[in-house]
Amino acid sequence: MKEYDFVIVGSGFGGSVSACRLAQKGYSVAILEKGRHYSKQDFPKTNWDIKKYLWAPIIRCFGIQSITVLKNLMVLHGVGVGGGSLVYANTLLRPLAKIFKSTAWPSSINWEEELEPYYSKAEKMLGVCQNPHLDEGEEVIEQLSIDLGCHETFERTNVGVFFNDKPGFEVEDPYFNGSGPKRTGCTVCGSCMIGCPVGAKNTLDLNYLFFAKKWGSEIFAETTVDKIEPTSSGYLVHTICTTSLFRKKKTTFKAKKVILSAGVMGTMDILFKNKIKHRTLNNLSNRLGETIRTNGESLLGVTSFDTHRQLSKGIAIGAQIKPDEHTKIEGVRYPSGSDFMKLLTIPLTGGANRFFRPFMLLAQMVRRFIPYMKAMFKKDWANSSIILLVMQSLETNMTFTYGRTFFKGFSFGLIGEMKDEKMKTYIPIAQESAKLVAKNINGEALNCSAEVVLGSITTAHVLGGAVLAIDSNSGLVDTNHEVFGHKGLYICDASVIPANLAVNPSLTISALAERFSDQFPIKENFQELVFTN
Repeated sequence: MKEYDFVIVGSGFGGSVSACRLAQKGYSVAILEKGRHYSKQDFPKTNWDIKKYLWAPIIRCFGIQSITVLKNLMVLHGVGVGGGSLVYANTLLRPLAKIFKSTAWPSSINWEEELEPYYSKAEKMLGVCQNPHLDEGEEVIEQLSIDLGCHETFERTNVGVFFNDKPGFEVEDPYFNGSGPKRTGCTVCGSCMIGCPVGAKNTLDLNYLFFAKKWGSEIFAETTVDKIEPTSSGYLVHTICTTSLFRKKKTTFKAKKVILSAGVMGTMDILFKNKIKHRTLNNLSNRLGETIRTNGESLLGVTSFDTHRQLSKGIAIGAQIKPDEHTKIEGVRYPSGSDFMKLLTIPLTGGANRFFRPFMLLAQMVRRFIPYMKAMFKKDWANSSIILLVMQSLETNMTFTYGRTFFKGFSFGLIGEMKDEKMKTYIPIAQESAKLVAKNINGEALNCSAEVVLGSITTAHVLGGAVLAIDSNSGLVDTNHEVFGHKGLYICDASVIPANLAVNPSLTISALAERFSDQFPIKENFQELVFTN
């Protein structure tokens, strides 16, 4: 059995950054990813191709978009080599300074100052730039800012996309002194969230993972971690083949150190399973699964009845506004023909009370039946629709536990329990914004069904569960990301973030991972690698 200095579980922003920097310092690294390898030719042309788009192994779908439904939470997250970067909306934003002043962050460190250089490193690696295109969807958001009296806050988003003056043409590496892969300029096709077919999106396989592999890291795709077993010299990581149908192929990896970077949903599942089922990580803090946060989100949409709309043209999220000090609104798009997400929509339904809101939906279904049906059967729904992602910086939280759950067919899995009544599925400014946009583009306003029917928070930005802390009474890992009670076991993904960021978290995860990997010295007798041809 080959022994690695580090086995990294997950290839998203935390795992890829860590793998790159550790390989750069001469360490042997194995990256375990439960999803598949994807190239730009492998992505679906629309999200109706659920075999390539949706992650649902039980029905033999091994795509890049996973939708996990818990008791009080519905999470959209990415799967595949490159993790969330394959399916996220390119948006790379720094949180406001006030976020780091929250008492949730360990007070021994000035986190704003501490992370500043690491944000800069991550921005350079991920090719962050300002969106140069303002298409029809961005115009809709700008008009909304005028209606809400906050036009001065309208701004283009900072994104990880390669733009040049020759869209669709391949050029030599523009980012890493020619030592990176060739790149193709963005064609603003809107396909960012179903997998970029052009190769313009700065996914992790084109930067951090590219160099991790170039510098010796080994990537094992279609490999799901089951058990982590401590040994006298490190850990044994027991895995099964994700995609095998009947007899599961099993493989064991030997590691001096293990880094869990499987995203909140993956990392929480592994930790709970090994604490409760396998009992191999018995010393985990009792704070496991606590302080789960989202970005205070609500997802709404508007479908226009006009025939001339071109709302699918552009990048996934091209502009944002801030109607008040706590709220940010982004306009989101899918490419033409990608109408799958309309199956998750219902008529816009108000009501702050979770119990009565489903009954209010019934009234809305009667009242808005004709326009709602018209929206659902609208030809090329994606091209005529805009999704409003509303995020708020208010502090809220829930707790994950582990047990038999209806949502997994009564087998064991994660359960999301609401612990804070401030965590609302109904946000008044979100409802108002959807109505204003519907009026402006002659359309029908829509709600996400999970928010109304199940009373569930819908998020693509789940955080926490294994948060940074000064001791095991406050969280699961110390400020160097090492798990309390398990030396050599680390967590480096969104699980460690202790506060609501109120922005898309990918850049912050990358900055934290840059800081985390910086603690390890260059391996003895090794010359640190640099970007060269």
